[in-house]
Amino acid sequence: MTPDPRPTPTVPPPPTRLRPAGDQRSATSYTRYARARVVEAQRTIDSHTTSAYTGCCLGCGRPGPCADLTEAETTMHRYHRLPFRRPGATLLDPSRVADAPDRPRFSWLSRSA
Repeated sequence: MTPDPRPTPTVPPPPTRLRPAGDQRSATSYTRYARARVVEAQRTIDSHTTSAYTGCCLGCGRPGPCADLTEAETTMHRYHRLPFRRPGATLLDPSRVADAPDRPRFSWLSRSA
């Protein structure tokens, strides 16, 4: 039998790209920057939760989701993160008396007019 005249196929090794030290430092500083932005956005989301009872922001008292909450959620979306939500954070306080007047529910209406 005669040997195969074709050359032996060889797969070249994948190219290796060496990153300069400056490039690596900028990636690290960007990671710190992004982490700080995400942590700050999570703090804002925790403090500016919209109450299920009154419909007002618990942080600033404005009706509906306030601009701070919307901006924080946009930041979380930009960095592909989901905000950590505490179950029951928007519900009533269990120690609340049931016979109390229902004025807080519509207090945002008088403030918005």
